[in-house]
Amino acid sequence: MTEEVIGALAGTGSKNLQEEVAAVEGERQALLSKLVSPETLAERARVEAGLTETDAELAKLPKPDLVYAAATHFVPEGGHQPSRGKSLPIFVLQRGVIDQHLQPVGPGALRLPGGLPGRFTLAANHSEGDRRAALADWIIDRRNPHTWRSIVNRIWQYHFGRGIAASPNDLGPMGQQPSHPALLDWLAAEFRDGGDWIEEPQSIKALHKLLVTSSTYRQAVAHNDVYARIDSSNQFYWRASRRRLEAEAIRDTVLQVAGKLKRQMYGPGFHDFVLEQIAHSPQFVYDKHDPNDPASHRRSIYRFLPRSQPQPFMETLDCADPSQQVANRDETLTPLSALALLNNKFMIRMAEHFATRLETAREDRGQRCDLALRLALGRPPQADERSAIVAHANEHGLPNACRVIMNLNEFVFVD
Repeated sequence: MTEEVIGALAGTGSKNLQEEVAAVEGERQALLSKLVSPETLAERARVEAGLTETDAELAKLPKPDLVYAAATHFVPEGGHQPSRGKSLPIFVLQRGVIDQHLQPVGPGALRLPGGLPGRFTLAANHSEGDRRAALADWIIDRRNPHTWRSIVNRIWQYHFGRGIAASPNDLGPMGQQPSHPALLDWLAAEFRDGGDWIEEPQSIKALHKLLVTSSTYRQAVAHNDVYARIDSSNQFYWRASRRRLEAEAIRDTVLQVAGKLKRQMYGPGFHDFVLEQIAHSPQFVYDKHDPNDPASHRRSIYRFLPRSQPQPFMETLDCADPSQQVANRDETLTPLSALALLNNKFMIRMAEHFATRLETAREDRGQRCDLALRLALGRPPQADERSAIVAHANEHGLPNACRVIMNLNEFVFVD
């Protein structure tokens, strides 16, 4: 009789049964004492005490969070059959006919120059996880130049608005050729192996630091007629390119200056819409959402994205279509974006919160306008700017002055 069965029987509530179980357990212990050495019994007691202590520690752990993960072992529904971790056989098909199998195809990837093999050497009974691990090793192999060039090219794009190769999703012959191929290769090697500029190999933080402290990044946007005639598109970076912040960055910055940004990390995303007609075809109604809802005052990275209906305010600011893969954001300058930043109810409400924050921090209206420009632009105001904002606040109120400040080009552009 196992201890689990004894515990189950003891919990039935029958007093006589519990007494019988206790008697059987006593006999069992007596037999163990005769058959097992004292050293083994002592070791068993020590292990049981350790298990009890471990169970107590496990009971103190918080309830685990919900995790969304791919599952290979589950009860199938309908005609679908789970793989249960076993790799499925793949065959060359006779003229593409799915039931005309020719020779089997083993796991592998592209063959690249430099000694990186294209076939994966795996055991005959390997699992699907073994294939995935082999592919991951192939991707990050130091002999695979595409991985490291792709990483540094995309991070360059984030900082400069355009990658060294302007097609970040395609660095092959079908994509655009890099404007500075030697620079791209040097950055890839420096990032992969470390060196004089990146001490810790494969440190993305160190790569960010290298780019933003470079003389190329720290250039001004000043125009030069001579250079403009030679390179009007600034392909060779003779000046800094003026870039507008992404839609998410604009929204997060508005929440930040309004004093409403919640820095809570992780967890489920927030909704900035009202869901209607759930029983039939769900409708995501954005104009009915209350911008004062504190649950929606989180960073835009936690925003729930319905792929069928983009958010109109974010879409006006060139937010990427969530139903497509977008390698590079469009940057348009239209009256719609200016009107959205001025009249959208989210912007109006955050301007009111911004004004409340200023009124709480300063008593004098002039000092409030000074603080508003410092918070929004990161610099003290000039004399003419200060007088214009104070005059507007006196005539139309501080919330409207805050709306003006959040519509300044300097607020939404990186110069």
